[in-house]
Amino acid sequence: MTPARRMDLKVAVASADGGEDWRIAASVHLPAGEALAAGPPVLVLMPGGGYNRRYFDLPAPGFSQAEHHASRGTVVVAIDHLGVGESTILPAEVTTLATVAAANHAAVVTILDRMRAGSLAEGVAPFQPVAVVGAGQSLGGHALAGMQAYHRTFDGVAMLGSSMAGTTLPLRPGLTVRVPDGATAEQATLARMAGADWAWIFHWEQPSAPAGSETPDGGEHAARAALVAADVAAGVPARHTPPPWGTASYPGFSMALMAPGALAEQTALIDVPILLASGERDVCRPPAEEIAGFRAATDLSVLVVRRMAHMHNFAATRATLWGRLDEFVSHVAGGRTRRG
Repeated sequence: MTPARRMDLKVAVASADGGEDWRIAASVHLPAGEALAAGPPVLVLMPGGGYNRRYFDLPAPGFSQAEHHASRGTVVVAIDHLGVGESTILPAEVTTLATVAAANHAAVVTILDRMRAGSLAEGVAPFQPVAVVGAGQSLGGHALAGMQAYHRTFDGVAMLGSSMAGTTLPLRPGLTVRVPDGATAEQATLARMAGADWAWIFHWEQPSAPAGSETPDGGEHAARAALVAADVAAGVPARHTPPPWGTASYPGFSMALMAPGALAEQTALIDVPILLASGERDVCRPPAEEIAGFRAATDLSVLVVRRMAHMHNFAATRATLWGRLDEFVSHVAGGRTRRG
């Protein structure tokens, strides 16, 4: 494995009305120079609701997805959506799917142009990405669907714990949620959200371990317990005191795209390789329902990771997902090479 270098950027993108520029915050994780010279693939990571780009770089050894991919020769770009984290925060009515997708796309294009021109950062020589893959977790997958449908940003896309058929909250055994008779689809969703056990949906069960305790796995268990405890204490999914990887701001489209059929138009237009990955306990529908909408996909893979809940990067089994995503990136890059 090769060491990675991280740099943080603020990328200017045009506002919807062509007035004052907006800013998209991004972190770029670069592999060693020999990997760049060879023409590496680029993986663009986009976070889910309540999280920012630091979700892909959690502050504990072995929990950084960005470092994992970069150490294997992939350039990683993690972004905060328009309206999220350190990107420009706007009223909810502004951050529609179309607007967020356009801003995210513009930021990705600018970063790729800087890579090719050698203007990404001082000391970084120009390089030509062999392929560009987008991956979105939960809400990030919805933004990704918009980017690909409207702008064809990527050579392949990975939806991570992101339902394209209709977000479905798993119900913890023993809990009941009452949906009022005659409730609209939105009212039913709100009722289910209000009655959900969000910590259980987001995080797989694990025994508690005091911070700094010695464990046979070299501290992995204690680190995971500390990260999960900090995440839950900050409020999920609505943040009251966001952790470093969290955000209290959401794009305006977040609720509407949870409804069944809300992304049917976008998914039908995606005509590149697709990876659908979820945890054993997640918010997606059965795989047969999820894949049905991708009628134009050139190939389609499904992965369900055991002992993993919705927030994949906190799970003990996260390396299974990361490894499969490595394989998917290589597959997409190989296809681009064969096509010339």
